[in-house]
Amino acid sequence: MSTQDTTDRPTGRPAWFGAAVMLLILVVVGLAAWGIRTFFFDNNADDSAAPTSPTSQAPGAAEPTSSTTTEPAVVEADTAWDCQADLSDDDTSVADSAPVVEEWVAAGYNVVPFSEFGGCQKQPSTLRVGYSHTEAGALMAAATYAVALDPSVSEEAAPDLEAAVAEGPNRVLLGERAQRIRDGIEQSEDSTAITRLNLIGYIQNSYDADAASYLLVYTAVDDSGLDQTVMAQVDLVWEDGDWKLDPASGNDFITGARYQGQPYVEWGPKS
Repeated sequence: MSTQDTTDRPTGRPAWFGAAVMLLILVVVGLAAWGIRTFFFDNNADDSAAPTSPTSQAPGAAEPTSSTTTEPAVVEADTAWDCQADLSDDDTSVADSAPVVEEWVAAGYNVVPFSEFGGCQKQPSTLRVGYSHTEAGALMAAATYAVALDPSVSEEAAPDLEAAVAEGPNRVLLGERAQRIRDGIEQSEDSTAITRLNLIGYIQNSYDADAASYLLVYTAVDDSGLDQTVMAQVDLVWEDGDWKLDPASGNDFITGARYQGQPYVEWGPKS
């Protein structure tokens, strides 16, 4: 007699239903895990790729200061010409002892001193400017301006007025006169007398950091062929980083006089 399993089975559920449910659960769990992994790893990657904040810096790094900027520093210069930086700043007095001159060079109508104390900047007109802020520098400038400064001689020499003459009403008048001479409206003075001057010495009238005054002593042959000794007073001021001529008037740069026998310091191209 055959036996038959009479165990009750739920109706409507196939035999594979449980296995399918388990498989579905595994798939859902797997997708969830992948999504979580993607979320965290992508965020980390974005954080690492994001630019650092401008204010963030490595520990110990120095913060930028005004001295590390790329803007050029503004330096207040005490000189008018770059070459003056190489001149001597020896402040030895020249009142009783003449400074050494390396060379006497042609300039203007005569020869002028060139040394470690000045004359380092040669103008197109041959006038030399650029002097040290010392007694010797002032003396060099005086000896140069006395025989080589003449803005009336040519258009090339016209800028010498501003380069070598102190600012003021006298400079304006001298400039106007120089222009009239260049234009042929006014007659210039005879410059041949300057070419015959021979510097033999000087007298220091006064000196301080702002101004100086010298009497330059010259010998010259006059029109009659006789030797004579003359003096020229040259006044200077320190202006815009260089020694400049302080003109005697709106008509003359310097004043001249006959030598009266005063003691002087010997100095010149032939001394």
